[in-house]
Amino acid sequence: MSQREVEIFETMSVPKAVAALAVPTVISQIIAMVYNLADTWYIGQLNDTNMMAAVTLIFPVFLMLSALANLFGIGGASLLSRSLGEHNYVRVREAGASSAWMAVAATLAYSLVTMIWRVPLLRMLGADDGTIDYASGYLFWTVAVGGLPTVMNMVLAHLIRSEGASREASFGMSFGGLLNMLLDPFFIYDWGLGLKMEGAAIATCISNIAATSYLLYYLFRTRRENVISLSPKYFRFKRSVAGEIFFVGLPSSIQFMMSVLSNAVLNYLMAAYTASALSAVGIVKKVDMVPTYVVQGICNGVIPLLAYNYASGNYKRLWRCAYFAGVCSLCVTFSYLALCESFAPFIIRIFIDNARAVDLGAVFLRLHCMSTPFLAIFFLVIAFFQATGRGTPALFISFLRKGAIDIPFMIVMNAVWPMYGIMAVQPMMDFIVAVICLSIYRIVQKKDRRELELKKTA
Repeated sequence: MSQREVEIFETMSVPKAVAALAVPTVISQIIAMVYNLADTWYIGQLNDTNMMAAVTLIFPVFLMLSALANLFGIGGASLLSRSLGEHNYVRVREAGASSAWMAVAATLAYSLVTMIWRVPLLRMLGADDGTIDYASGYLFWTVAVGGLPTVMNMVLAHLIRSEGASREASFGMSFGGLLNMLLDPFFIYDWGLGLKMEGAAIATCISNIAATSYLLYYLFRTRRENVISLSPKYFRFKRSVAGEIFFVGLPSSIQFMMSVLSNAVLNYLMAAYTASALSAVGIVKKVDMVPTYVVQGICNGVIPLLAYNYASGNYKRLWRCAYFAGVCSLCVTFSYLALCESFAPFIIRIFIDNARAVDLGAVFLRLHCMSTPFLAIFFLVIAFFQATGRGTPALFISFLRKGAIDIPFMIVMNAVWPMYGIMAVQPMMDFIVAVICLSIYRIVQKKDRRELELKKTA
């Protein structure tokens, strides 16, 4: 590692070290958020409801690529950073190569399956004769052809960030997002190539190929200075490497999959009311992306810092870094809470000018935003457990928050407080999960303190 990277992990002040790793990650997360919104906005300007419906149908299939990327990217990054803290450079190379090649194998298999069975898959998701062709073309370019570069873009960024090169990792991801926003109008509209929805998919594919190429170039250019290796000779399909990567990365992957299921049920229940109610829910979910992406950026950004100091036995620095990241996350979420509670109608009106949708959206937003401070605790504790290699509590909490309890809870609350009760579930769930998270964290911290005392007396 470079002197600066060693300094970040070991001696730099906690606020500066957290900022050095988290700020670039937050920036790349924000760009990813803007890109996701912009891609939909560009297609929406075509005023074709079938195209917009097709994009919505493809979303769960495309989201599975992020689940795969987090499975191998975060799992590999945690193992790599912990190995750096132990100065075990052989396992560092094994962690990088194993996570990368497992991601390649899993993504190719997923892309092949979706390509072969894309028509029955899309029909199962709700595609009809008006949307099937659009959805099939979009799926071909973003998942069948573009699946591998999409996943590897994120996996390589996680690995590069795990050795302290957060700026380079975030630049690669940000570069892909910005390029996509620039290419979209040229590929979509008639003044360019005029490929419409398929053009948006091709632009996404090209952008992810470019981002992945940059990250591979960075690794190749700095191969003598960095400790990451992608050589197949370091691939280890054994429990201490591949098993550890899978087990630690699984909670992040589960979060994506359970979120898809939970949101599908929420939309289904809300669709029984008015179109205005369903539109309002969609807007609230988009607004909610802002604090979620920022907090995820902070928490994912500090995982290498936490993992390195845990493995090296510097528990005091580990706890200080976790505490500071938590304070930053809570500041973001409380600011968002105050903004939404004060200006909810104005925020909803930015997206839609329908009076009924604005009224409902304002109530929904004020209910939903109460969950964000608890969300910060959830993400940070999950990051702490992943950084320290504790996959079991992270997996338990991930299952607890989405799907397992909130789906039946939504059904009950919808009966007790029709429509509004559905939106009240998330704050209630996040409060419960936050209390559980803090309780488990305190138990783990006490165990670490005992180990630290034993080391001092030994």
